[in-house]
Amino acid sequence: MFFLLLNFSCVDLYNPKIKTGNQRLVVESHLTTRLENQYVFLSYDAGYNGDESTFKFLVKRAKVKIIDDKGTVFDFIDDPAQNNQIKSLEGYNYKSINKFKADIGRSYQLQITTLDGKKYQSSFEKVVPAPGITKIYSEFKETVPPAKVAGNFLVYLDTKDPAEQKNFYMWRTYNVRQLNFCREWYVFGSGGGVTVPNIDRCCEPCYEKTICEDCYELANDKLINGNNIIKQYVTTVPYQEAKPYYLVINQYSLNEAAYKYWYALKQQSKNSGGLFDATPQSLEGNLKNIDDPNEEVLGYFTVSDVNEQITYIDRNIGNPRPFPYVEYSDFYRRTEICYPCEETYKRSKVAPQGWKF
Repeated sequence: MFFLLLNFSCVDLYNPKIKTGNQRLVVESHLTTRLENQYVFLSYDAGYNGDESTFKFLVKRAKVKIIDDKGTVFDFIDDPAQNNQIKSLEGYNYKSINKFKADIGRSYQLQITTLDGKKYQSSFEKVVPAPGITKIYSEFKETVPPAKVAGNFLVYLDTKDPAEQKNFYMWRTYNVRQLNFCREWYVFGSGGGVTVPNIDRCCEPCYEKTICEDCYELANDKLINGNNIIKQYVTTVPYQEAKPYYLVINQYSLNEAAYKYWYALKQQSKNSGGLFDATPQSLEGNLKNIDDPNEEVLGYFTVSDVNEQITYIDRNIGNPRPFPYVEYSDFYRRTEICYPCEETYKRSKVAPQGWKF
């Protein structure tokens, strides 16, 4: 038995190290009607290999701009020091030099020139209006052991669909919470092992967004054109504690092509990775190399009207009670010093709009 186990222990795990061949440009950008700094995220795709990461292949010193149908140009800059720390790596996040917004009825195009002279552009994308949210509500669903929370609140909304045109929708959400601790740091022992994890309390009030970048819901008005959209699911709120949950819901308009792209992407992401699952396919977006139309470009330049609504999800339901929620266990050493609230894309000293605590 000993020699049999020894034989198995000497077997190396097979790593196919599948490569993608030529690296493909990956573009992420969502221009909206909200007046703010807009962002374009650029990278090259990684091979199908656990040792590779897209953050090894960033697009440094590209020229990025958005133009509208009247020829107005909005320039972007690749400067991590000026990018409000949305990402810290050069060559990934490109931030508009000035705040601007898309206007309903106007069309916009994204243009990118990489350092090696390749020129990419999107199709012109028109901004269609999005209706407002008329109602937000939730339903509590108790969980059963061994769930990590006592239950979840399923959040829904109602909205009125305009009858004049086809309408396509996307919903994204984020939560804001006030932090008790602003820094987590470690003392490393010999050999690089962590010996003591430490946490520093915040020197001043500090608020942080929790965003799921890949979480979104979609709908279209094919079956309900001109009527109310009732009980549209948008997100799930965990029952970690009884205090209210600050939730921001963004309702975006999409054109039909963008809807089909995001729908296909969502369906693809549902694959569990089982033996008989469909093999992930590259999705055709709205960007191309203007000198080589056969080059595959990944991603989509999305342009949307947006309606935002803030709500509090009441989690004080009495029974059942939430499981005890501890942000940091006793394993962490709470220091006697404080750490300032650093302004970042997700963190701010300023309380969010409508904050009640």
